[in-house]
Amino acid sequence: HLETRPSQAAGVRFDALVKVSMSRINLLQLIRSLRQSTSFAGVDLMSDNNISTKTPWFPRHASDLDNCNHLMTKYEPELDMNHPGFADKDYRERRKQIAEIAFAYKYGDPIPSITYTESENATWQRVFNTVLDLMPKHACREYKAAFGKLQAADIFVPHRIPQLEDVSNFLRKHTGFTLRPAAGLLTARDFLASLAFR
Repeated sequence: HLETRPSQAAGVRFDALVKVSMSRINLLQLIRSLRQSTSFAGVDLMSDNNISTKTPWFPRHASDLDNCNHLMTKYEPELDMNHPGFADKDYRERRKQIAEIAFAYKYGDPIPSITYTESENATWQRVFNTVLDLMPKHACREYKAAFGKLQAADIFVPHRIPQLEDVSNFLRKHTGFTLRPAAGLLTARDFLASLAFR
């Protein structure tokens, strides 16, 4: 199990919590290797014996979601050899660029616009047109109505990937919900915490 979050410590980008099950000898070798690495500011060993059993922290305001960046890494293209982008260096670099924008986002900031490539917009156009073709037969009335409203607002158009800020503003106006960037698949805990603040 692996969780990451922005670090509160000066000069440290991220804190990582790694849960492992291994022999004591292997664990000690792993800790020694990590402590010798220049990539880590420090390594702390926690066990069931020294973990506090007090109530875990949870966000109490939408701004607290800035501290919730726990991602499910088992589906990341850098780690999952079965991921279609595992061997695609360009895809991984592009994904990293967009993830960095998501990590830098703070509550109250406008969601940054992404400049999409021609290839990305072309992919969007193919998907968009396929969805339009399938909608009459496979989509429910509510989906069709919402899709139509997004088209009428010039947010869902075939030639341009929608910007998250535009979709978020649309949702706020029609439902009270907002969006925020995510750098990958959120853990269930962080997803539900985000959902709690609409």
